[in-house]
Amino acid sequence: MKKMIGAAVCALMMMAAGGSAMAQDGDEDDYTFTLYNNSSSTILTFHLSATDDDSWHEDLIPNNVIESGDELHMTFDPNEEDCEYDTAVTLSDGSEFADVIDYCGIDGVAVDDDGIRAY
Repeated sequence: MKKMIGAAVCALMMMAAGGSAMAQDGDEDDYTFTLYNNSSSTILTFHLSATDDDSWHEDLIPNNVIESGDELHMTFDPNEEDCEYDTAVTLSDGSEFADVIDYCGIDGVAVDDDGIRAY
């Protein structure tokens, strides 16, 4: 399991407008991106943690699910100046995917029936 990466990532906020993982709205420390559900199942959980942590951080969408075909615009305040985070999702069909994603300069994170990837 991954350790919690601190209160910084707890500052996750859902946003109404899309964006890239670059600075937005004057807060140059935040990463914004769109989480796309291109899978045939519902996304139930979304976790981030620093690549050197041993435990996953708490679910960053605890009061939401992302239905197949839907998307969620997200912002998080990174831990220090790291770009790469271990990222994991759990789907309603029981699938779990995890990968290291570089959040610097991406537009989105896509989940499909084969895994998770940045673009």
